[in-house]
Amino acid sequence: MSKNLELWSSVEKTDPRFTTKVNQRGGFTAIGAQYQFREATSKFGPFGIGWGVKDEHFTKYEDTGLVLYQASLWYKHDDTTGEVPIHSSIKYYIGSRVDDDFAKKVATDALTKGLSKLGFNADVFMGLFDDNKYVNSMKQKFNGGGDTSVDWEKLVRAEMNGLDTANTDLVNSAITDGKVTESNYKGTIERIKELKKSAVVEE
Repeated sequence: MSKNLELWSSVEKTDPRFTTKVNQRGGFTAIGAQYQFREATSKFGPFGIGWGVKDEHFTKYEDTGLVLYQASLWYKHDDTTGEVPIHSSIKYYIGSRVDDDFAKKVATDALTKGLSKLGFNADVFMGLFDDNKYVNSMKQKFNGGGDTSVDWEKLVRAEMNGLDTANTDLVNSAITDGKVTESNYKGTIERIKELKKSAVVEE
């Protein structure tokens, strides 16, 4: 691995527990900001000591209702302090209603985008979370106790032999949609066994 990619590679993978599917603007995966801040703290140190934000500016454009936020994200890495320019904009009022949280929202959005430039949660920004198999592998990595040697999907599919077509389709859909994972696949196998037993009894 290139030394230039060491930081990126160490922070690019995302725990799916701290993401949310948003069905707006064509659909996208949102990352929990507090989770991302925790990861930055783990890598650089406490906020304000190992990393932080400085030179914050809010510029309002009254005619459009937009506010532009600009700042610098700084961080310490390998005995060097780096800086990344960050910015974002948001509507701070619509009609006569002012969004009381506009400052927090726009600053958080800018910081999240700034951290992504360093590689934090890059798999989300690169679109990998659109692939259910990738998401399942991340669930396995973060929730499976680190044991990635168990091919749970293979075990589930092997147990599906002899299962009727309708229930086979249901299980396949559950795997594809990420409803069956390493953390619950054993319960799925037991349920498949029950379904096959009940089918035999009915015959």
